Amino acid sequence: MRYWIIIAFFGLQVVGIILARFQDVRYFAWAPFDQITFYEIYAEVNGLSLSTQEVKKRYGFLSSGRENRSIHHVFDQLKQYESMIGQGDSVKVVVVYRTNGKEGESWEYRNY
Repeated sequence: MRYWIIIAFFGLQVVGIILARFQDVRYFAWAPFDQITFYEIYAEVNGLSLSTQEVKKRYGFLSSGRENRSIHHVFDQLKQYESMIGQGDSVKVVVVYRTNGKEGESWEYRNY
């Protein structure tokens, strides 16, 4: 019995590693994630642009920084904040980012 529990445990670990290689977000994977992303967050709430301090206070992120995991972690947290806490506000959030020195990209979230 103990043998099968050990086999199942390590088998699930291997499955998790394999699945993580094909996903943008890797919350519970042992697979290494070697991307470095530099980003800048621009947010507008009810028509007013947020300062760097207001972005930090609202989202818990610096308005410009570095993410060593997938940039999708940042996107997920911004969307989660706006869908739960910031529901009553009219919001536009733009994240401009560059991963591993490649060409810059942008991501946008609006709830209006």
